[in-house]
Amino acid sequence: MIKKFLLIVICLLAAAAVWHFSIIPSSDPVFKVESPATPPTKTLSIGWVGDMVPSGDIGYNLTVLNNVSSTLEVPDFMMGNLEGTFAHDGRVSKCIYINSMCHAFQGEASFADTLKAAGFDFVSLVNNHSYDYGTDGLKDTEAELDRVGLAYIAPDKQTTSITVKGIRIGIMGLSSTEPAETINDYTYIASTVATLKKDNDIVVVIFHGGSEGATKTAVTGTTEFMGTENRGNVQAVAHIAINAGADVVLGDGPHVLRKVETYKDKTIAYSLGNFVGGKGRLSTPTGNLSLGGIFTTNFTFPSMKVNTTTNTFTSVILSKDGIPTMDPTDQAKTLLDSLSK
Repeated sequence: MIKKFLLIVICLLAAAAVWHFSIIPSSDPVFKVESPATPPTKTLSIGWVGDMVPSGDIGYNLTVLNNVSSTLEVPDFMMGNLEGTFAHDGRVSKCIYINSMCHAFQGEASFADTLKAAGFDFVSLVNNHSYDYGTDGLKDTEAELDRVGLAYIAPDKQTTSITVKGIRIGIMGLSSTEPAETINDYTYIASTVATLKKDNDIVVVIFHGGSEGATKTAVTGTTEFMGTENRGNVQAVAHIAINAGADVVLGDGPHVLRKVETYKDKTIAYSLGNFVGGKGRLSTPTGNLSLGGIFTTNFTFPSMKVNTTTNTFTSVILSKDGIPTMDPTDQAKTLLDSLSK
């Protein structure tokens, strides 16, 4: 009888407890259901300029970017094409093996310091001048970039990954020049981009391709040549890279501006023209060869989709010595807009 009475009491107490907790307001912290946390939005801006050739003149090198450094410092990650070497004295020029129309660029290493101080974070050496003074000259160049803390890709290091603002960027370089000649290897391009995409938040492909010269502003959609050298079908290259997972494609090499294209909601800047002329080493007298600019494309994270409405371009004009200056008349922007229609 006592056991039966205790059992009834226990049941009554349990029922009372259930009733009590069932009427606690849902705002009671004991029962509050937390919503899944929304990942914080991050932005990443990537800047790009075209061809830069160093001078052998220390004074020129140290001041050549003074007029544009404030704009170069704006992007989170500023990149450009370094077309030349910091080869040490005594290195052998490729021109001893080439009979005509040979240009070998050997610049003073102070230009590496200037690039870093002006706001550059990264340069591409994947181009037709990285071996101007052979393998030793390339190693000298890489050593100077390492010295100043400037990241790079090169013919012997065609891919890399860099973290900026907690966002991992995979970068790949393509060129038509030996020994790499990767710009015409579409299988390599697609597979390498896909591999980079697995380990990075965004993938940037940089190519050095297309024909050169003041009249070569058009992207033809066909294979282009410089002399007998196959410089690739740069439109096919860019589209293949994006189809494989690239988020932005940036071009250099023609020494003139070419169009900016949106393909599958991704940005392709086919050429930004000249940016530093190496005290006359590049021909930048007037016209198209003297027009360049600073291109910036913007991403949001975690989606990392390029926001094509916030791509920006700042016009520069180069002196005969190849010194860039902001152009208030916006000649480069006018040309770029006409090419991009």
